[in-house]
Amino acid sequence: MPTLKDVADRAGVTVTTVSRMLNNRVQISPKTREKINKAIKDLDYRPNELARSLSKKSSQMIGLIIATANNYFFCKVINAVEWYTAQYGYKLLLCISNHETQKEIEYFNMLKAHKVAGVILASHTQDLERYLTFSAPIISFDRTLSPQIPSVCSDNYNGGVLAAQHFLEKGCKRPAYFRDMPKSGMHASFRYDGFAEAFKRRDIEPHLFSAPPECFISMKYEESIRVFFRQYPDVDAVFASNDIIALQILRYCAQNGISVPEQLKVIGYDNTDLSGFCYPALTTISQPIDDNCRFAVESIVRFKEKSIPISTIYPVTLIQREST
Repeated sequence: MPTLKDVADRAGVTVTTVSRMLNNRVQISPKTREKINKAIKDLDYRPNELARSLSKKSSQMIGLIIATANNYFFCKVINAVEWYTAQYGYKLLLCISNHETQKEIEYFNMLKAHKVAGVILASHTQDLERYLTFSAPIISFDRTLSPQIPSVCSDNYNGGVLAAQHFLEKGCKRPAYFRDMPKSGMHASFRYDGFAEAFKRRDIEPHLFSAPPECFISMKYEESIRVFFRQYPDVDAVFASNDIIALQILRYCAQNGISVPEQLKVIGYDNTDLSGFCYPALTTISQPIDDNCRFAVESIVRFKEKSIPISTIYPVTLIQREST
């Protein structure tokens, strides 16, 4: 693998000159710049990003910490964050914590060592104090960490209201909300708040069912769904906290002779691609994932130019399909 010295020797300049050009520290004459660029191309030289970051206050890298890559929602987050990161000439460092606090601490130490320009935090661990001492900007994704750390979220409360209003328009009277286990600070908990309050205004109390926390990592809800239907066999509407739960509910209904939407109406959350591929196609609340990810990346890139709002919330919409 060619080194900085190899480039300097090929171009007939000093290592310092090559380094200064690559880091835009001083003006380099067009002739010298042309020689260095030709040497880089001839040698297929790739700068060592870590070495470059150690010589600067921050690198051209952005860290993304997520809870799991099994969830299709997070797959869309990864894809969007990477795309916007690349558009600004940055590189993405992806870290998957799987809800392991120690692993997340190690990732933060790694990101500090790489002097990343900022961190987008989309994980769910509870140990938060160490984030406050991180020198680069942190953007919390769909969660409030503290009054000092900016967050970007979708309007989860209104998402719950939209789901409830849609069920009410369809004549549903025995609703339920099926969620992952609640987590401290997660804005997703507002989905139930909006859903429940909209029904309570019609004097209807929706059932609340929580799946075990391990389901969130594995994305396997079959046993929890069986328990749910044993507890609430007469429900006529289920609002699921994500599309994966809703899709597995549709599968359970198909296997057990429950007609959708005639007997049971189902609404998911996220509007992942799979929601339109199944049969019946899933009615769901669409999150503006692209807007959230663009905001998070741009906030880090432009951190020195303008301050980041503490709370940014994007609107959601209901996408009606065949499951209602």
